[in-house]
Amino acid sequence: MTLRDLEKDAALVGRRWLRELLFEDWGLKLLALLITFGLWWAVTGQRAPAAVRLRHVQLFIVLPGDVEISNDLREEVDVTLRGSQRVLSALKTGDVVVTFNASNLQPGTHLIRLAPQTVTLELPEGLSGDSVQLERIEPASVKLQLERLIEREFVVNVPVAGTPAAGYELIGVQSVPNRVRVRGPESRVNNLQKVQTEPVALDGRAESFAAPQVVVDISDPKVVPVETTVDVQVQIGEAREERTFTGVAVQPAANDGTPQPARASVTLRGPRSAIANLRAEEIKLLLDETPGGQITPRLQLPPGLDARVEIVSTSPAGFTLKK
Repeated sequence: MTLRDLEKDAALVGRRWLRELLFEDWGLKLLALLITFGLWWAVTGQRAPAAVRLRHVQLFIVLPGDVEISNDLREEVDVTLRGSQRVLSALKTGDVVVTFNASNLQPGTHLIRLAPQTVTLELPEGLSGDSVQLERIEPASVKLQLERLIEREFVVNVPVAGTPAAGYELIGVQSVPNRVRVRGPESRVNNLQKVQTEPVALDGRAESFAAPQVVVDISDPKVVPVETTVDVQVQIGEAREERTFTGVAVQPAANDGTPQPARASVTLRGPRSAIANLRAEEIKLLLDETPGGQITPRLQLPPGLDARVEIVSTSPAGFTLKK
């Protein structure tokens, strides 16, 4: 084969290859082109700058150690962020915190400006201000009322819920300790009327009991208890009733003088079983006299009843000692 023949064959092969490349298998070539374009768009599109608005982002205020916020400050703001579409699409509201540093402010009323230049944007680990930028905060300013932080001691009230078992009643309830300290902004603490615990349930109780670690509940959210729980002692006993006894003997406690009158009517209150079985002849009214001459009657009862029965009233209401 001559050189000329070789050149002709090579030219034919080249034209055939070019024709196959340009004009054959159009479907496969078009599919490959679409896939290539899609991949390119996805990569470049995810890198393209974008903006997103996140609502209800936490606002955190850094305060001096001896100052507290006394007004009802909003704790959430809306922010507009700019960055790549890939990064922004992965961010959630809970991932972002806006922090304002108020540690150099003094007590008083302040209108603080919330802007990219005045706050710090806290982002999830691995992200920085280079990948996400803060463009806008709404609202652009908030009112901040700062007051001196103080502590004060209050008596603890213990509310109860429900009723004891039939035939029984609540005798008394007390917290241990019975006083707690609270902390908060000065005006809020001074305006606090009372400190109480969560209610203690009495339903169906027929005996005294202890309720440990009952939570101290303060109505003002700006005021917090230093001691968050107390132990509560609840005294439940037999239901009490009143009964009047006539012809009760009256005597001087020190056997000094003659009482006037020598007998009286006495209304007593105590457990039903104790009052029902008590007789007038088992009761005495002893008259105690102070150095100033004041006379006070007190009960003398059979053993075991002294701590369970109390005087409601006497008739007459007053007594004298004739010496």
